[in-house]
Amino acid sequence: SELGYRVKENLFGVDADAVGRTNEVDGSITIEGTEVTRGEFVVDVATITSDDSRRDGQFRGGIMATDEFPEASFVLTEPIELGTEPADGVEVTATATGDLTLRGVTNPVTFDIDARLENGRIGVLGNIPVVFADYDVPNPSTGGISTDDNGLLEFVLVFEPA
Repeated sequence: SELGYRVKENLFGVDADAVGRTNEVDGSITIEGTEVTRGEFVVDVATITSDDSRRDGQFRGGIMATDEFPEASFVLTEPIELGTEPADGVEVTATATGDLTLRGVTNPVTFDIDARLENGRIGVLGNIPVVFADYDVPNPSTGGISTDDNGLLEFVLVFEPA
């Protein structure tokens, strides 16, 4: 599994994407018939790294305050209807609704996911739009670097049978 962020930034007049990733993700889902009835994941935010150590220092420090808020989490609050029971090689697109917690602030979110059962493992791909102010995340703009006031939490989660 992998989880991270993507934020549009402007570096001294040049548009770019700031991207950070980690594979320190733990989670589980419960499937009953054609529904995902339970689902959650937790990520160790301090392990998220990008291609720039200065960005990582800012991210862990003033932006995400990982000393105070070491984890981010998502908990499903409504069942996800898959339409059919999972079948090997079949991709399913669905909508997930739950509570996202970043920097100690929890908000309800709804987003689309793509899932596929392959060789007994379920892969789930998606992203959650995040407005920084909704989670008390300070805008990371500094000096000649400016960012939007929002970004994406992106994930690829792989679940294996228990």
